[in-house]
Parts: sequence; C-alpha cells; structure tokens
Amino acid sequence: MTGHAQLAKFIDRTYGETLQLLEEARDYSVHDWKEESDHLPAIETIQVNKERMRLTARLSVIMAWLMVHKAVSAGEMTPAQAQSDTYHLTAHDVCLPGDSAEELKLPDRLKRLLNRSFELYGRVSKMDRMAQRQFAKGV
Repeated sequence: MTGHAQLAKFIDRTYGETLQLLEEARDYSVHDWKEESDHLPAIETIQVNKERMRLTARLSVIMAWLMVHKAVSAGEMTPAQAQSDTYHLTAHDVCLPGDSAEELKLPDRLKRLLNRSFELYGRVSKMDRMAQRQFAKGV
C-alpha cells in the first residue's frame, strides 16, 4: 500500500471516529453537563469548563485537518496546498495538556471523552508528521 493510499484509509476511518466523538461531546455538553454542574463546587466547575473547551478545540482541530486531507483526496486541493503551514495540525499548546484527565477532578464521562480525543489527536499528529515527510520526499 502506498503512502497516499495508507493516508486516505486512515483519513476515512478517523473522520468517522472524530464525527462520532464530536456527537458524543455535544450530547455530553447539552444533556449530562447540566445535571453534573449543579453538584460541583465553583473551582471544579471552572476546571470542567476549561476541559470541555479543550475537548472542543481538540476535536475541531482534528476535524479541520481531516477535511483538508479529504479535499486533497477529492482533488479539491493539491498535496502542496495541504502541506503548507496553514493546514498543519495546530494548537498543540491547547490540545496537549500538562495534566492528564485522570489526575483532575472531572466527571467520569468527560474524562473518557478527553482521553479518547487525546489519543485521537496523537494519532492524527503522527499522520501529519508522516504526511509532511512523504511530501518532502515527493512520494
């Protein structure tokens, strides 16, 4: 399997996974969060809101990266355009936190969403670096 075919397969699979995780995060924010927030002290509410924003940012950055690479597969963008600095995976300072979700006092469902999104971000980050190397080699 060529590097481009491997990347296309990864993008299709990861797009579905990201979309599912986005829907779960939305459901959590709209439904479950309201019930949980009534029982939290103010400082924990602030921490939870910070991590909810991190989750949203992480998933948004992942989805943007995937959409760029889907556009390349569809012929709507060139590989050179996709490899410009504008389209690389970004927001590492927000998406790669110093604290793990397990160390924070967060609701269990939010911890699971954060951990899954963190793992997903790591895989996409690895693919971004691999795509950059392949493009530099002209593969």
